[in-house]
Amino acid sequence: MSPIAKGLAEDDLRKIAVYFAAKTWPARPAPAKQPLPPKDIAQCQACHQPNFQGGMPAPRLAGLSYEYLVAAMRAFATEQRTNNLDMPRFMQMLTERERNAIARYLSAL
Repeated sequence: MSPIAKGLAEDDLRKIAVYFAAKTWPARPAPAKQPLPPKDIAQCQACHQPNFQGGMPAPRLAGLSYEYLVAAMRAFATEQRTNNLDMPRFMQMLTERERNAIARYLSAL
C-alpha cells in the first residue's frame, strides 16, 4: 500500500482514512454449534448411542459438563471407577489429551 499512498495528496489520504473509518466491519460468523468429533468417538457411540443420548446399556453423555466427563473418564482410566468392565480398558487406551478432546466434544452437544 505504501507505494500507492506515496502518490496521493495529504487531503486525499485523510478522505480515504475517513471513508474507511466510517465503514462497519462485517459481522463475524457464528461459531460452529458442534465441534468436529474426535477420532475415537465412534467407539463411544457403540454403547452410548449415535447421538450420545444414552439408553441401554449406557447413560447419556451429550451435554454433560466438561469437568464431569473428564473426571469420570479419568476415574475409569485409573480404575477408581469399575462399575463397567469395558470402560477402564477403553479409557486406558486413550491419552489424557484424547480423553479431554472427547469430553470437550460431548459437553458441547
